[in-house]
Amino acid sequence: MQRSAVLSIALVLAACGGERFTVADPIACDIPGLQNCRQSGDVVFSAQPSPAALQQLKNQGFTTIVSTRGLAELDWDERAVVESLGMRFVQIPMENPVTGITDAQVTALDSVLTAQQGPVALHCGSGNRVAGLWGAWLAERKGVDATEALRLAELAGMTRVRPAVEQRLR
Repeated sequence: MQRSAVLSIALVLAACGGERFTVADPIACDIPGLQNCRQSGDVVFSAQPSPAALQQLKNQGFTTIVSTRGLAELDWDERAVVESLGMRFVQIPMENPVTGITDAQVTALDSVLTAQQGPVALHCGSGNRVAGLWGAWLAERKGVDATEALRLAELAGMTRVRPAVEQRLR
């Protein structure tokens, strides 16, 4: 993950008051079992991973899985599978369809991304919600210009949630 090094340097510089926070454009990634997979640095965005895809993520060094799916959206226990693989599972429930993004959701994502100790996979049902939440986080917590945050979120998979993100960033 060469992009990871670039993102890590940008994070260090931003934390030290140096360069403005920068983030690599999300690009398509190929992880078996992950649809709509995109990656920016050491963060992956996707649709719902299968149990086999969760194993692939573990094999590739991922340490944290974040789901923005509602608690009743799955018919299997993702948390149990993730934790059985020795990874951390974080649930940041977002309604579907999204009508707004809350402060609590942005704060929860910030807690995960600030404390991450390895690659993180963010997912929802399609990749739309997580990408929108990430865009809001970029603008609000990392000072990325709102127009740029929206562009990056679209590259990460944001589609139908864009109006809610735009409303939040006004």
